[in-house]
Amino acid sequence: MKLARGIEKRLENLVDGVSASVFRGRLHPVAIASRLLRQLDFLAEESAVGPQVPNDLTVVLHPADLDPSLVVADLEHELATAVTVAARVEGWRLIGPVEVHIETSDEVPRGVIQCAGDMTRGRMEPWAQLIAEDASAVVPISMNRTLIGRALECDVRIPDANVSRHHATIVRMGDAVHITDLGSSNGTYVNGDRISDVPVMLVPGAQLVIGGRPFTYRMVA
Repeated sequence: MKLARGIEKRLENLVDGVSASVFRGRLHPVAIASRLLRQLDFLAEESAVGPQVPNDLTVVLHPADLDPSLVVADLEHELATAVTVAARVEGWRLIGPVEVHIETSDEVPRGVIQCAGDMTRGRMEPWAQLIAEDASAVVPISMNRTLIGRALECDVRIPDANVSRHHATIVRMGDAVHITDLGSSNGTYVNGDRISDVPVMLVPGAQLVIGGRPFTYRMVA
């Protein structure tokens, strides 16, 4: 997986801008991040709204692969940022903020990293909102893949009999945001048009009706 240039540059800066894949015989932070992101593909699980990856990650590598000049806490922070950005680009679902913990073990072969992770719920900053037409509610959208409906397990729960248990999904992938109806009884409308199971792009200011409940879609700066 190709790292976004901004993230790659931040990782390079941890070793004074050196961009080689191996730094003084040890793994460069860019190489660690690339291998971590590749392993996330294998750790992804299918959720009701698509691929979901762990957000509480442990990375284990051989002691000789970790440069002693690196501040481990800084590397952990930058790796967490890389995972967060990759999740947005790939449309991976995260259920909480990303944390990365680095450990070393002589049992891990040189040049290899091992990765394990858990899915731990936690508060995430919203990137969008659904604003009720009557201003009675402002609903935050925090996940890249958000399930909307009446059921308790929905990420955005609308306790209304006209809203289906699993009514619709909102998916952010890169800079694009789409909404899809999940075969709801009373339908999902975007700017007056009823949508189907074919994703429809959302733009700020779009008028949504979910099971008869009107909302305005708004991005959070």
